[in-house]
Amino acid sequence: MRSRVIAGGVAALLFWFSSVLGASPVRAAGCDVTASVPWSPARQLTFKAEAFAHGARCDKAVVMLVVRGADGTPLWTDSRVGAFVMPFVEVKTRGDMQSALARWIRQDHPFKSTAKLPPWPAGADQPASGEFPFLPDEGVDRVTYEAARAARLPVFCYVQGMESMACVMWKDGGMTKLGVQLFPG
Repeated sequence: MRSRVIAGGVAALLFWFSSVLGASPVRAAGCDVTASVPWSPARQLTFKAEAFAHGARCDKAVVMLVVRGADGTPLWTDSRVGAFVMPFVEVKTRGDMQSALARWIRQDHPFKSTAKLPPWPAGADQPASGEFPFLPDEGVDRVTYEAARAARLPVFCYVQGMESMACVMWKDGGMTKLGVQLFPG
């Protein structure tokens, strides 16, 4: 009986050490996946967009994106529960996750610069964008929004939930959230 207790204790200790050192069986079989793409919103600007997934299972993973400057400095980060973000809803395998992460950070939306955002008419509560409104972030007023549009600043957008895409703009060496574009979920 004593040898079983000792053997069980040694096994538990080995499992604890392996998990602390990053070699746990759960991580090895889990959904730790990455993707990255260059993002060059203007001739003189080159950034890198990265996406990461972490979880014991891909359908339970947390996803994170990072936009880095040319020198590797993180300029924007966001993390979400993957199951609550449209591109990750059907993800079950590591291969599915790899594809979903790559699609998530690919910039194939209509907003290549702030100039492409819908105008915000004087007297209106928000930009006029038809069926799928663009909602400015808290603290972004009409003057700030229209100044950003006029400046033609680079925009990085990504799906942030089931029915919206977040858009951040590059200005003065950093990135700031400008707002969200709603779409049917």
